[in-house]
This record gives sequence, C-alpha cells and structure tokens, in this order.
Amino acid sequence: MSRRPDPTWNTDERRNARIRELRDQRGGPGRHRRPLQPLVLLAWFSGVTVLAGLLLFGGFVLLAPSLMTWVEEHPGTIDNGLVRDFVVWYQPDALADAPAGADGRRITITVEPGSTDGEIGELLLAQGLIRSQLAFQDAVRRASREGSLQAGVYDLSPAMTPSQIVAALRQEAGEEITITIREGWRLEEIAAYLATTRLTLNVDEFAGLAKSPPGDLIASYDFLASLPVGASLEGYLYPDTYRVDANATARDLVDKLLGTFGLRLTEEIRAQIAATTLGGSPMTIHEAVILASIVEREAVLDDERPLIAGAYINRLNTPGWRLDADPTLQYGLATAEHASAAVSEWGSITWWAQLLSGGREVVLPDALIGYQTYTHDGLPPSPISAPRIASIAAVAAASTADGYYFFVAACPGGVRDGSHYFAQTLAQHNANIARANAECPAA
Repeated sequence: MSRRPDPTWNTDERRNARIRELRDQRGGPGRHRRPLQPLVLLAWFSGVTVLAGLLLFGGFVLLAPSLMTWVEEHPGTIDNGLVRDFVVWYQPDALADAPAGADGRRITITVEPGSTDGEIGELLLAQGLIRSQLAFQDAVRRASREGSLQAGVYDLSPAMTPSQIVAALRQEAGEEITITIREGWRLEEIAAYLATTRLTLNVDEFAGLAKSPPGDLIASYDFLASLPVGASLEGYLYPDTYRVDANATARDLVDKLLGTFGLRLTEEIRAQIAATTLGGSPMTIHEAVILASIVEREAVLDDERPLIAGAYINRLNTPGWRLDADPTLQYGLATAEHASAAVSEWGSITWWAQLLSGGREVVLPDALIGYQTYTHDGLPPSPISAPRIASIAAVAAASTADGYYFFVAACPGGVRDGSHYFAQTLAQHNANIARANAECPAA
C-alpha cells in the first residue's frame, strides 16, 4: 500500500530551498559577517588607545610646568635618569653648560665645611654665578663629584661655566691662562691686577700670604734668608709673563713667582751682590732687592740702570749723604693714606701719585719714617716695588767708578725720552736741572 507525502516536510524543504536561493542572490552574506567582526574590534580598541594616549599626553603637557618647577626646587633629582630625560625634553637650556653672563668681575664666596651640593648651588645662584641650579648639579654629576666639593674661599666669576666652577671648587686643573705682572708694581698693585684675571684664587688669601708669609714658605727659598722677621714679600714677587692654571691656589701662585725670582737670581749675580760693599759691610740679597726696587721706579733705559744704581750706592757709602729718592716718599705716602683700604679697593687707588712738595717737606707717620730718605739715613725698611732682574743685576754691577751722585730726567730736543743727565757735584746737577727745564719748560 502506498504512503502519502508528509506535508510538513514539503513545507520545510521549500523554505530551506528558498533560503539557499536568497543567500546565493546576495553573494553569501553569511559567509563574510564573521571575518569583519575582529577588524571592527581592532579598530575600536585602537581608537580608544589613541584617545587615551592623547588625553594622557595632554594632561602631561598641562602638568609639565608644575613638574619642571618641582624639579627646579629639587635639583638633586636631576641624577635620576627619568627626571633628566624629562628636563632634556621640556627645557634643555636648563642643563646647558653656559655662563650666567659675560661679566668678568670677581665674586668672593665662602663654602662652609659640610655644605651639600644643593646648598652650594643655592649660594652660587644667589650670587649670580650660575643661571640654573640644575645646570650646576648636572655639571657636578657629569664630573662625578657628588658630595666631594671642597670647602674654602673662592673668587669666581659669572663668566665661568658651571663645569669650570665645579673644577674650581675641587681645585682641579683648569684652563691654562696668561697673566703678566709688570715691573715696578708694588704688592697691592699685583693683587689688584690678579683680581681682574680669570684666576679663581681668592685675592685676599694671596694678599695675606704676600703680606705675612708663613715660616715654611720663607724657609723654602734660600734668597729669603736675609728677610727681616715680620717682613712681607714686597720686591720678591717676580714680574714676568706666566702661563698658569686658572684654578691655581694662592699658595701655588706665590710659589711660582718666588720660584721664578730664584731662577733669575743666578749664582753670578749673587756673587756680585756679596762682593759689593754697602755701609762698610757686604751687601745682602735683601739690601740689593731694596735698592733695585728704587732703581726700577727711577730707570727707564736699561743702559742707565747701572749708573742710577751707582749714584745711590755712592751716596750710601759716603758719610753725610742720603738717598734722596722720591719713589720711597711716594711709597710711604700711599701706604699711610691707604693703610685701611680693603683688598677689593686696591685696584682703584693711585699708588704712585706725584709729590706736591719738595722731598724734605714730605711728612710721614713714625711707623713709616724710614721711607723718608731725604731726612733719614740708609735704605728704606723694605723694597718698594717688584724689580726685574735687569735692575737687580744693575745693583750687583753698579757703575760706582763714574763718581755720580746726582741725576735728573733729561729732555733732549724737547722730548722726555726716559733718559737722565748725571752729575758728580751739586753745581753740575743744578746746571743739568736748568738744562732740562730749558729743553722742556714747565707748562
């Protein structure tokens, strides 16, 4: 017997066939829906990530000024790599190894024992020696000198870079510079000049060593053996051009000047000095330096130095005669007038002012009366300037045989050329004065 078809099955079959037909007409959308889902998710996630990054970056930019302020208030944090990277990104100039300015003036600072790097940075910033504590702290870090900067008194300059200041505070070798100490300068002029250089040594310390040299310093140089107790180094700081380390200490420089003096003072010159009689006794090195310092202030032409030295030695070796040396009066007057001047003021003082009266009328205080060589016998108590070796050699081999006792500045052809007219007698000297005045009448 035959079975009738199931109407339900026929209906389902027709429905499924219709669905397959529609899918074929639409290009199979069912097959492509699933591959699109991961791409959508990836795009959504990327968008969210970018948006979050933009928000974070924007917030970081907004917070950067505050963060930079915090770093500047805590300069020690520059040692942290992340902090340094931030500063390099946000404000690289803050770490530049550049001077605070072009002003070369010297500023004295005192680094107290136990001072931290941060405290030293604050001191430098307050004095205008650096423009950024971060730059200073970074210079300390780059030099690997954290916590090792030395206490002391330093003369620094705004024209120095942070790295140069760090080197100075460690008394390390720095840039080699040239200095020139002029012949005929007195001790105060030398110190005042040093204050204008790029040396970082403390000028007050240099002046103190030169004014009151310690015993171990004096004992280091045999030519100081005849230096009177309590005497300064006036006359022994040899005038010359030197190449010196910018970070040399005051003691280093004093040793360099004294060492050069010793080299210039040859055995031949020493022997000639000892063979010269002064006041009935062999001349000492100290007496020779005193006399040479006066010759240095009087002489201009090298060939006249032995003649001027000879005139002075003839006076000193002749009873009843005195030096009558104007430079000693100038030295005594300036010393009396500026005895209380601070070292920082020495550069503004005129140390060799012209005399306003005759030599015998000049009045000096009792403590300096020995520099009144018109009324007091013998040499002044100390040298009055830094003589070059030519003046010391001139004293050692003075032309005493010419018998000169007088000299006056000449004016040949109406020109002051530094030469002098020499005389054996007062009458000849007065004639030379009249001659010079006729050649160059007073204005």
